[in-house]
Amino acid sequence: MRVFRFLVAVSLALPAAAQDLKVAGHGVALVLGTDGTSSLMLDGEAILTDGLVLLDEMPLDVAGVAVVTGLAGPGGNACGAAPFVLTLPSTTDPVLHGPLDTCAWLEMLAGPAALVFTGVATPQAPAEVWVWAPETGFVAGAPIAFAADSTLGWDRLADLDGEHPMEALRLGQVEAQLKAALGADWPAFAERISGLGSGTLTADGYLGEACIKETCDEDWAVLYLHARSRSAFALWAVGREVQIVPPDPGLWPEEAAAALATRSGG
Repeated sequence: MRVFRFLVAVSLALPAAAQDLKVAGHGVALVLGTDGTSSLMLDGEAILTDGLVLLDEMPLDVAGVAVVTGLAGPGGNACGAAPFVLTLPSTTDPVLHGPLDTCAWLEMLAGPAALVFTGVATPQAPAEVWVWAPETGFVAGAPIAFAADSTLGWDRLADLDGEHPMEALRLGQVEAQLKAALGADWPAFAERISGLGSGTLTADGYLGEACIKETCDEDWAVLYLHARSRSAFALWAVGREVQIVPPDPGLWPEEAAAALATRSGG
């Protein structure tokens, strides 16, 4: 079954004991320190302290072992919080596994014998996969590559309402057109359009924007898809050097031209 996390984040408005669980005869708590850090407590002792600790509200039974799961990390925008698993066996001492050394956001899928943590594949990088089981701890699984669906095309444009522009690249016809038009520039564009961003349907198509999180002002991309002509328009910056495809702005439809003018300051 898929586990949707009900994570309790510590804030200054909460008392020191932000969350307190009783699991397999042990006390597991999430506590806010006076220095702004968060701590995972086991039977009154801190076993994990970080800038941000998030704790799943519901313990799990994995292969007959009671476990508590959560996320921990430094906080801020540098890296996402990473998963950890605290085992609470009935016959041996508790063990903390993790947090994983990763920046990827990982979604957890709980099964009867293992937990599977999967990231998000992008055109530039495959999704990380980690499998946790009581006997092995965390073990890296086979990465999952990004893949466009060749059966999906321009008739699925309406599905992109509110979607990140990376989802537009899952439409096989759109991705193929962009790759052909951008040629050697495809990797740079794909990296930027897969970053921190958002998208929306417009009156005449779809507009999405994204950037590389660490250098957002210098390395960004805009993707516009024109529904009537079934044409893709790309605008991106590499270290503030702006490039466009098609290279003639006169060929850009009104909505795409407006996005171009906004980004170029024209």
